Amino acid sequence: SQTATQANGLSTISLRNLGENRTLTLIDGHRTVSNAGNKNAVSLSTIPEFFVDRVEVTTGGGSAVYGSDAIAGVVNVITERNLNGVRARVVAGTTHDGGGDSIEYSVGAGGRFMDDRLYLMAGATYDRQFKLAATDRERALESILYLPASNTVTTPDRSTYTDGGRFVSTKWYYDEGGLKPNFVTAVNGYESRPNGTLITPRDNLNGAAKFDFAVSENLKIWGQALYSNVVTDSVREPTTFSNTTTFGVNDEFTVGRMSRTLNPFAPTEIKSAATSSGIDFRRRVIEVGPNLIHNERETIRSWLGVEGTLPNDWDWKLTYGYGKFSGEQIRGNTLNLQRVQWALDSERVNGVVQCRNAAARADGCVPLNIFGVGSITPEMADYIRANTYYRPTNRQDTIEGYVSGTLFELPAGPVETAFGFESRRDHTQTRTDPLIQSGVASSSFLPEYEGTIKANEVFAEASVPLLTDLPFAHRLVLNGAVRVADYSLEAVGTTVSYRAGLQWAPIPDLRIRTEFARAQRAPDTSELFSPPRDDADNVVDVCSGMKASSTGTIAQNCLADPRIAAAIAASADGTFRQLTTQIKAPNAGNLDLFEETADTWTLGLVYRPSFIQGLEASVDYYDIKISDVISSLSNSALLLGCYSDTSGDDNVFCKTITRDENGQLVRILNQEQNLNETRARGVDVAASYRFDLEQWRVPGRFRASVNYSRRLELSTEFDGVDQVELIDYVGEVGTAKNEAKFGLSWYDDDWSVRWSARYIGDVVDSLEREQQAIAAGWTDPLYLYIDSYWRHDVSVSFKPDMNNPNLKIFGTVKNVFNEYGPFLPDGTDSGNAYNYSSAYGVTGRAFTLGLQVEF
Repeated sequence: SQTATQANGLSTISLRNLGENRTLTLIDGHRTVSNAGNKNAVSLSTIPEFFVDRVEVTTGGGSAVYGSDAIAGVVNVITERNLNGVRARVVAGTTHDGGGDSIEYSVGAGGRFMDDRLYLMAGATYDRQFKLAATDRERALESILYLPASNTVTTPDRSTYTDGGRFVSTKWYYDEGGLKPNFVTAVNGYESRPNGTLITPRDNLNGAAKFDFAVSENLKIWGQALYSNVVTDSVREPTTFSNTTTFGVNDEFTVGRMSRTLNPFAPTEIKSAATSSGIDFRRRVIEVGPNLIHNERETIRSWLGVEGTLPNDWDWKLTYGYGKFSGEQIRGNTLNLQRVQWALDSERVNGVVQCRNAAARADGCVPLNIFGVGSITPEMADYIRANTYYRPTNRQDTIEGYVSGTLFELPAGPVETAFGFESRRDHTQTRTDPLIQSGVASSSFLPEYEGTIKANEVFAEASVPLLTDLPFAHRLVLNGAVRVADYSLEAVGTTVSYRAGLQWAPIPDLRIRTEFARAQRAPDTSELFSPPRDDADNVVDVCSGMKASSTGTIAQNCLADPRIAAAIAASADGTFRQLTTQIKAPNAGNLDLFEETADTWTLGLVYRPSFIQGLEASVDYYDIKISDVISSLSNSALLLGCYSDTSGDDNVFCKTITRDENGQLVRILNQEQNLNETRARGVDVAASYRFDLEQWRVPGRFRASVNYSRRLELSTEFDGVDQVELIDYVGEVGTAKNEAKFGLSWYDDDWSVRWSARYIGDVVDSLEREQQAIAAGWTDPLYLYIDSYWRHDVSVSFKPDMNNPNLKIFGTVKNVFNEYGPFLPDGTDSGNAYNYSSAYGVTGRAFTLGLQVEF
């Protein structure tokens, strides 16, 4: 994540595109604390490089085995257990077009002691990601705004918030040459793109240690601890404000217009042009400095356990887990909007300029002059500047235990079982700066809150062999699991998850598998307890591009808003235009939430033909239906729900939308709720083939692989104004119908060469936009249809010294052909102001070179 203020620097997994909070990420089979203060998300970049042995992925509902959150599947990070000696490496990276360099240092050491009864291991990784600025990529500086309502383009796309100020609508403005009449945005506006960051600089330090000690043949004590510290620093363009800027916990206050008679700084030209209601204005406060966001995230994870064996070869294990995440976010060079309001309301008394409000003067108010480039003095800037903090913490405590072994024997084999329990407590707390609490800071409003969720669970699992070594039944096994969980949440209470699966091998080469699972996910602490917390989203206003002559239900409802109608009448070309696509879109929890329930059915087969050694292929179909899905509607869905209502704009969706006095979209509230359902269906195909080349007198070995995914459905259903609405995502950017990865490797004892390719099929920017284009009869809708995309990577490693096989040099060329993907400007659903989508990446061709040693 690069653009999200709170999630910047996280690396998370979302299986089946169902959300990171529906993919349960484990470490050695154990739950772990979230790395974010506003959601349940485990970041993989918090684990040292050499501490990881492998990653196991299980798709489908896994709540019966692993508990809540395993809706889409489970990702289990298995840590190293057999490192003996020391392993170290350094890796440097850069990009072909400049910027975005990186460096990584990793070390790991392990060994066995006391006659192999004690194993110790430790590892650490430090990596630094350098900044990739918008100025490093020509594409990112192309100044374009797409208007989807009219299928037109505005260029250059500049901001009306200038560093000298714009006044009395477009009648007057300041630039370096002084006061000028007739402001034209495309000519006189502010270009923010050169200030942008495409990849945020990040410093990441991870450390880990583990031990296990065999007290006796039947008893072992073990433990492990992981530490992570991640620091990111973002720099954004200076903050803006206007007379319509709102503040307060519920945006109940407005900065307001300046007095045209009393303001001591306003020139005569502007005073004369203003109405009796005062001087309206827009201003970018570059004198305060660029907006700075410093994030530091510290995570501690630890487990301590004992395990052993019981009579009749039964195993047991008891584990306590502790995890704590602490974050601190410093937001620099934002504004105290209460002080801005006071400082703008100034007057001249006996030749001295002062703030009119007595309380403001007692506060040390410095009158604010916004008329002209550089008009804000250092003293003025210091008075209105706000540097605020936000400190989230998460704590997780778990106690879990199980016994496993053979329950009894059947003719086809032993019945393997496991019985266990888990008790956990999740607690979240946020603390914020007093300026944020009162809502007067121009940065996002982040409320203080805390909440605790407790769950006690018991589970049972069994694997029952039914048939073996029979005609058309080489092996037939029934697997089952059930888990009962009791939550401290009144709306959730007791839940029951279960799964049942059948694995049938009619012949040794072929295995057919099917499974049905019911999985549940209880709401997490932020989904439940958080009051509205601000977020800045890229939102395209459905009313942007409307004219007085526009027709259709959406146009009718947009034009019915007198503020939009007035803006159209006042514009030079009779068109209402959205001035910025960055708006407040606060997320809010909901104490009435209850658990979502997923029913998952999978059917597949694995084929390993004995007559072709090294060949393996699998095909799997999945169908996931999540009822009462916990989610908030997207901004575009809320806008369409509001303005596509044939009876007008008085509906539940419109109540989430706020516009200012000029009709500009400023806020959309996204509150969590239990929607009807989310559905995901698709087919996965995987194949690999390993073979030697000696028969052709060629040294080495080959491995070829392909992984293909076909999405059949990914949709969300919810209750609209007068009917059930369905939002479909299949075929949009990020959720292509067809995706694949290919690989071809050659390797021997000293060399390894690998080529890999990623394929993303044809997509559209937005299915809603496609329907709009068809209805409007557009023959050439801009930036809508996107061709398939290929990315090729090559990696090479070799051992340069035959006498030292523990020395290895390796490198990669990523995106060999420097394919940047589709051009998607601001105004498209999947693009942004820098004209790219993260689904395709932003770095272009990139290189790494590394050295690894072992001793």
